[in-house]
Formats: sequence, C-alpha cells, structure tokens
Amino acid sequence: FQGESALNRSKYYRHVSLGGWPFSTSAHGWPISDCTGEGLKGVLSLQHSRVVKESIQDGKLNDISMKRLYDAVNVLLMYQNEDGGWATYENNRGFGWYEQLNPSEVFGDIMIDYSYVECSMASLTGLVEFHEMYPDHRVDEISAAVRRGRDFMKSIQREDGSWYGSWACCFTYGCWFGIEGLIKAGELNTSPAIQRCCAFLLSKQRENGGWGEDFTSCYDKDYAVNGMKDYGDDGSGVVNTGWALLALSAAKCDDVEAIRKGVQYLMRRQLPCGDWPQEGIAGVFNRSCGITYTAYRNVFPIWALGRCVTTYGDALNEEVKEEK
Repeated sequence: FQGESALNRSKYYRHVSLGGWPFSTSAHGWPISDCTGEGLKGVLSLQHSRVVKESIQDGKLNDISMKRLYDAVNVLLMYQNEDGGWATYENNRGFGWYEQLNPSEVFGDIMIDYSYVECSMASLTGLVEFHEMYPDHRVDEISAAVRRGRDFMKSIQREDGSWYGSWACCFTYGCWFGIEGLIKAGELNTSPAIQRCCAFLLSKQRENGGWGEDFTSCYDKDYAVNGMKDYGDDGSGVVNTGWALLALSAAKCDDVEAIRKGVQYLMRRQLPCGDWPQEGIAGVFNRSCGITYTAYRNVFPIWALGRCVTTYGDALNEEVKEEK
C-alpha cells in the first residue's frame, strides 16, 4: 500500500482515500463515491441488527470505530463537486470540451469525471443516514452537502421528468436513483420533480405490466422505443420493471393499478426454481460498454416486490378479491 502513503499521495496529487470503499478490495486503493456511500449505509444498517449487536457484545465480531465512520463521511464530503453532485473516482477537474480530444474509439464521455445521478444519490443518502444516527458530527457541512446535492439532482432532471442513467440501461435506473435521492434529501413526494418522474415512468409501462429498455437507451440517450425488444418478454424485462417499481413505490405513487400490474408481471416471470430469467444486458459504463450483472435479475425483482408489499399492502390484492 505504498501508493497510499502520505508522501506518494502528495507526489502524485492523489485525492483523499482514507475511509473510502473502492470498487473491489481495499488493495484497489482508489475509493469511489457511490461505493463509499453504499458501504457506509451498509455498516450503519448492520448496527441495527440484533444478531450483529449480540455478536459484538459476545466478542465474536469486532465493532467498527467511530473514526472509520468519520473518515468515510470525510471522503464523501471531499468528493462533492462544485456543481453539488458527485462523480465516481475523483472530483471534476476539467471541461466538457476535453471530449473533443477523446482518443478512444469505444468509450464516450471519459475525458473528465462528471457528476452523476447515481453517485450523487448514493453519496447523499449515505450522509443523510449517517446524520440520522450521529446528528452531532459536522452538522453544518453535512446539511449543506445534502442541500447542494438535492439541488444538483433537480437541475439535471430532463424536461420529460426522467433522469439519464449512466451505469445501467438506463432511464428506469436513473429515475429510481433520482426519486430515491430526492426523497431521502427531504423532497416531498408531492413535489413537481417527483410527480413528473412518476408520470414519465407510468407513460413507459407496457401492456403486459412491465417496463423494458435495451442498450439503445444508453448510446442514443433516449428511451428505447421498442423496450427490451430482442432479449426481453414482449418488450419488458424483469430488471427494468424492478427499477421502475422501486422508484414509484419510493414516491408512494397513487396509481395502485399500475403498481399492481408491475408486481403481477414480476410474479408471472418468476421461474419454478425461484429464479428469474436472464434477459438482455442491464449494465453499462462509459455510455457504450455493456456489462452483464447476472445477480440483477434476482436482486431487483425481490427488492421491488418487498418494497411494494410494504408500501401498498393489501391494496395489491384488491383486484384479485374483486374477481373472486
């Protein structure tokens, strides 16, 4: 870890990293904003676990020190850009016209590190959840960072109410992060920003109850007209449907019928073994490089179903009762 020494950090103009989480193991040495935000939230969540608490008391687990939590918060505060958002590996240190010098024939938007809705949501919510548990640490700085982050996320919302997702396919993903981040930052679910995004998502729901996008959403930066045409289910996909439902349920969307159809779609698509089918590519980076995360097909449907049941309860079964 010599590259992380104080001497080398200064020599190579490295950003602060102590307390951050990287994309892989600690040996990777270069923390990422959203990994740090999600890592911090994961640790904070585990502190509520009865099993974890008992294991720490019994000496079976080591507790995490407050210093390490403070270091993580410091990384998040230091990673916030001047525009109020968060990028990935570093602060924004350049200009958009640098893309004219992009030597890559494959990747787009790579010459500087931009602020993204996904990184901003993860970083912002990490700070919010830390502040909820430890309200006396760097209060003014955290409050200001959350406020600026919320303003940034609203500023990059598109006119149609959506957010462009840069790290997955694509608008359903971005909308989930946009709604989740704004609400966690204190935005009311009745606000114009939230309502516009809900209207956008509802307008994209397909006849079978699901949502679907393919890779064209990413490089066209426009919602895929035919949904997930080639590798989905009549244009819908379980991962996109999961993201859409996570967004709508976070906003407590009052169109219960649309939520019900989405939930029923996911239930129909579940395989007898409990798995969900592997469909088209769901991940992307640098606008044009697709990546398959095989766990997505299970993680997000389960997550969405759980949240919808928690949010809407028996209302999801009303149609079934009426039919009987």
